[in-house]
Amino acid sequence: MVTTDVKETLKTADRTQKRKAIKPIRNHIKILVIDDDEDVCKTVKALLERNGFQVQATCSPLEGVELASQESFHIALIDLKMEELDGVEVTARIAEADPYVACMIMTAYPDFDTATAAMRAGCRDYVTKPFKQEELLAAVDRACQAMGLIYMVESELNELIGQRIRQARLGKSMTLRQLSQLTQLTTSQLSQVELGKNAASVWALARISTALGYQISKLLNGL
Repeated sequence: MVTTDVKETLKTADRTQKRKAIKPIRNHIKILVIDDDEDVCKTVKALLERNGFQVQATCSPLEGVELASQESFHIALIDLKMEELDGVEVTARIAEADPYVACMIMTAYPDFDTATAAMRAGCRDYVTKPFKQEELLAAVDRACQAMGLIYMVESELNELIGQRIRQARLGKSMTLRQLSQLTQLTTSQLSQVELGKNAASVWALARISTALGYQISKLLNGL
């Protein structure tokens, strides 16, 4: 059972996490942007590149389909309303050329029938225009996470886990020596874990979380 004190210390750790957010690794993720509005193409391309993605963009739906058949992309962001070829047809052709591409429709005209047609064609998600930058990034990140593409820098992850352990320990007014006695880990090992210098094994994390009075899933929640 998780005590009120432990819950409060976890909340404090979460606030610390927000102040120092871990940046996910995205530079291996390739995205294709297809929109016949040149300004939108440039804006979306620049936004994604600033956030670490590899991006190709085109204003021609037919060129986009050709690119998807020639190169390997993880995600395709496709405008719905285009004169040369609509987004549903582009999605269907890309899905046929490479079924592993996660196609996402960008549209200012969302409706049930179109959404159904797009999903049947292979669309994974919708992004409604006009969108805020964080909304587009969140949608792309969701797709990446579903595909297992996003991961974090190990050293920063270790540091965040260490911060949570330290906050929980201090919240229970427990010294490193006391935690050491409960976990059978040395004070030196615990200190290195709390500082994020060393990665704790699953066994060590289980011992630490038990000693602090909560489940290991709470320690790793949101990571």
